Amino acid sequence: MVHQETTPKPVSQSHDITKITGKRLLYTYENGWLYELYVKNSTTTDYRLHSGPVAKRWVKNQKVNIQLFAGNLFKISWCEPTGTAVTLSINLDARQHHGVIYFPRWVHLNASKTALFQNHHLQEMRRLRDSGPTYPIDVVNEFAELILVDDVGVDKEDVISTSPTEFAPTIERLCKKANLPHILAHFGEKWGSRDPINLVGKHLGFTYRNGWQHDLYVRTASSIDYRIRSRLGSTWHLSDDQDASISRLIGPNRYIVSWTDVSSGISTSLTLDVDRLELHGVHFLPQWILTNIEELQLSLSSTAESGHRIVSSSPNSSENSMTDSRDAGNTYPLHNVVESTSFSFVEDYEG
Repeated sequence: MVHQETTPKPVSQSHDITKITGKRLLYTYENGWLYELYVKNSTTTDYRLHSGPVAKRWVKNQKVNIQLFAGNLFKISWCEPTGTAVTLSINLDARQHHGVIYFPRWVHLNASKTALFQNHHLQEMRRLRDSGPTYPIDVVNEFAELILVDDVGVDKEDVISTSPTEFAPTIERLCKKANLPHILAHFGEKWGSRDPINLVGKHLGFTYRNGWQHDLYVRTASSIDYRIRSRLGSTWHLSDDQDASISRLIGPNRYIVSWTDVSSGISTSLTLDVDRLELHGVHFLPQWILTNIEELQLSLSSTAESGHRIVSSSPNSSENSMTDSRDAGNTYPLHNVVESTSFSFVEDYEG
């Protein structure tokens, strides 16, 4: 066990996002989905989806949170009227894009119902969202290549003003101009290894400005242990052997860890810069958690740390109780909580 203590310090969430505001981005995910995003201003985006299960969907004036993390990585996150939550990591220098999309079950089963101009169907989207089902959340975790970056200026209503179908001929011309195949621009292994093996076995601790303490243990390349507590010696919530998507970004020791906690319905995406000992967290909290916070004060007094991992002697009853509360309460509207901080400790378990 190698233990590295660090001095926790607040990490400023930069508001200098001028390098990305006013940009129209065209990007192709590795799975072939072609998306278009216009960063209209510091709090708003417009977007169109040109391929994939929700192709022909387009949205104007989506409210978002935009921050600059670790020098060249822009983080954009938002919650949609459909119940879908999104967090994007965009590196303009490397032309690399990473997206985590949390689809509620009803969208996963009926994606075509969202393939429209959402602004004219907001009431219907919320009705479908509330009718569900919501769980289990389908987490899509994909890299993309920025195949086109246009500086078109801020607050332009004509950048995304027509449907994806009407814009298809222009998309084809833009792809040809960039010397890329139409729709399925090849991604390829441009960034070197994205294997998260260097993160596996690490136990990391951090505290947000609100005082909540977090412990993250990367158990394998696809699972984590995770604990949140309000003070030393007390546990608020614990996820043991939680399935997670773990990806390595371009650059040394920079990772994204994302998951949805099945019992509570909380969706999380953490961007970790292990060299800088900093992280950026995006948490999508269901409404019931904020209105019934006392139900989350779980009886986990027997929780203890054993070596390199986080252990609970009897998590099942607590998980079942939380799932009951999740299903009995309101999920929407989701609350997007965004925070940056530094690690308070890093432990590297060596076997």
